[in-house]
Order: sequence, then C-alpha cells, then structure tokens
Amino acid sequence: MASLFHYTNAAGLLGILSSQTLFASDYRFLNDATEVGIIRDLALPVFEAEIAEIMPKLTEKGWVRGFYEFHGASGHRSQAEGFFKTLLRLVNDVTPLFVLSFCKHDEDSEEFKHGLLSQWRGYGEAGAFAIELDEIAVDELLKVEMKKFAYAGSKSDNVLYEKYATLFLADDFKGIAGEMTRRIFEPRDVSEVTGRKDVDAFMPKFMTVAPFMKHRGFSEEREYRSLFSCIQWNKIPPGERRPPKEIKFRTKHGQIIPYIEVFEPMLPIKSIIVGPHTFQELQYEAVKLMLKEVDVDATVRLSDIPYRR
Repeated sequence: MASLFHYTNAAGLLGILSSQTLFASDYRFLNDATEVGIIRDLALPVFEAEIAEIMPKLTEKGWVRGFYEFHGASGHRSQAEGFFKTLLRLVNDVTPLFVLSFCKHDEDSEEFKHGLLSQWRGYGEAGAFAIELDEIAVDELLKVEMKKFAYAGSKSDNVLYEKYATLFLADDFKGIAGEMTRRIFEPRDVSEVTGRKDVDAFMPKFMTVAPFMKHRGFSEEREYRSLFSCIQWNKIPPGERRPPKEIKFRTKHGQIIPYIEVFEPMLPIKSIIVGPHTFQELQYEAVKLMLKEVDVDATVRLSDIPYRR
C-alpha cells in the first residue's frame, strides 16, 4: 500500500492546518519548467502534418499566397507552434488549471518513514514538512469539491514519466490545426479543405492529459496529482448554479502565484514528518502542539535523513 504525502514549508503547514484546506497552484508556476512541454512535443508533429496537408490545397485554390515563398516548409512547424500557444491561451483565459501535488510513498519504504531527500532539499533553508493523507478520502473530497463549485473538469491520477502513448492519443488531436486554420479565414468558408472540429469539446481532453505527463528527471517523486479546471466568474455559463471558485494570490520567491483552496473541511491527515532542520526537535514539539490546537488526530515523526541545512 502507498500513502499520499504533500510536502510544504512552515508557512504552508500553518496555512493548511489553520484553514483545513490544501492549496492548488496555477500549473504555470510549478517547479517543473517544462510543464505541458511533453504534450507540446507530442502534439506539434500532429499539427505540423495536418498543416503540411492543408497549406498546398489552400495555395492551389488561391486562398493563400506567398506562404511557401516566405516561410518554406519550415512554415508548417511555425504555424503548428502558434496553434499550440493559442490552445494554452484558451485554457489560461477561460478555464485556468490548478494542480495539487502529492508524492506516493510505499508504507514499507524509507521514503514513507523519513521523506524524500530531494523534497527536503527543494525547500532550502526554510525547512519542510510532509503531510500524509489518506488517498481514498482525498478522492472522495474531490467529488465533493466538484459538486460545490463551478469547475470545467477535474481529475486525480498518477503522473507518467514514460510510455506517454498510453495517455496521449494522436487521433484526439487531429483536426485541431485544421479548425484553427479555418477560423483564421472567417467569414470565408474554407472548411472543404480544413474540415471542422469542435475545439470546445476537445479542451477537456487536453486539460486532463497535458498536466499528467512530466519529464523523467522527476520520476523519483512518484507524483500523484489532483487537477482543477476553474471557470472564471465572467465565463460562468447560463444556468450554472454552482459558484465560481475564488482564485487567491500569495507570494513565493518574489513571485505572485495564483492558487485556490480545496478540500475543506476536514482534511484526512494521518501523520506529519518533520524534515531536516537546525531546530528539528523544537519543530516537532511545535507541530504536536499545533495539531492539538486545531483538533487534528495525527502522529508526528522526525526524518532521520542527515541533510545539513
């Protein structure tokens, strides 16, 4: 069996225990600089092949002039990259994605007992804590969250670090480049060449695939994610009775980071690991006292990883 561990710093732990919520961050501000980069690399060849098929036909009909004289065949790639950026803008402007990250540690493992060294290192001088939560209870809270607030979609699942083809289906992405090309020519109807595709129907597929593929360099984290696709208050469709989720803001390393609070109340906390710290024993006593004050029945243990801060 494995448990979910959410790593955070002292300020994060205080906020989580006092509010009995977890914070899901805008995916663009996570610590992986290549977020959605994997799906970009997979989608671009699909878009590029489609553009390479469409452009000669549009040129033959006289609807496009000078494309190949100016760009050459490299224009297919440039156009594909532009369309992918357009997809991301649609996501960010209408239904921004917020991600809540956990690490999965097997109960008999050293990581379960003492936490993951890379995570302790990642929090630098401030020190860190690992909050163990019950996976089944977290998934149930996700269902409750969806009923209460206006989300375009949600998903909880393991992150893939390889074998992306099990999640990315090229056929789902076919027709998108054609549809975006068609829209460029409106009001002229060029659909006999470009075809038509419902981008709105495609977006939920994109949103529930893109954030669940990461670079293999992060594989030791065994990340489990909960994804929330918020509908902004000015985009709420008619008849939607659920209120929009409030997007809040905090600062980290000099950046303003959008986030949402989810899963309240009460969090299914099972234990807390106090990470390496100059005053680790004092941190241990402080966490125990804090748990009593907020009436959370959870055990506390010290990580014995000898990482010097």
